[in-house]
Amino acid sequence: MMQYLLLYIGEGCDPVNKLYYCDISNLPSILETFRSENSPHPFVKLIDNFDAKYDYIANDDTVFTFLTNKDAPKYKLVRVDLKEPNTWADILQESEKDVLESACAVNGNQLIVSYLSDVKHLLQVRDLKTGSLLHQLPIDIGTVYGISARREDKVVFISFTSFLSPGIVYQCNLETGIPDLKIFRE
Repeated sequence: MMQYLLLYIGEGCDPVNKLYYCDISNLPSILETFRSENSPHPFVKLIDNFDAKYDYIANDDTVFTFLTNKDAPKYKLVRVDLKEPNTWADILQESEKDVLESACAVNGNQLIVSYLSDVKHLLQVRDLKTGSLLHQLPIDIGTVYGISARREDKVVFISFTSFLSPGIVYQCNLETGIPDLKIFRE
């Protein structure tokens, strides 16, 4: 099993970052090598310029999924295999009118994505591998300000606010055929 440590390096307030990674599956030997005076640092440069923002979403071994604004001011989801770092594939293309604000890997191989569309948020369940739309989640006009779940979780918590409600936490069960969105806390 390979585990990775990601290092983000930002510059100013612009939505851009460099991205390095380190395979920490053999951490003790990496640290010992790093302590010697002339050894290079254990990080590998994946993105070594400040031309776009890259946010980690998920990985399967060496295949990583990122949310990025590279050639996509409204953001998109991309995938790269660390074994072939020059080959990037779009999973979810940039929308023509909506801004992809966040994505969260859940329920094994699914994503909850949040779009800003006409000053309101839209929530969708998508396939992590293909980006294909599985379900549109019914949510009132307002702002989604948090999605909380781990990749293995079948239940997702969504923080929401609007002019009529100072704060609601929804619980979304993804185990059922059609995701069930219920008020968890008001």
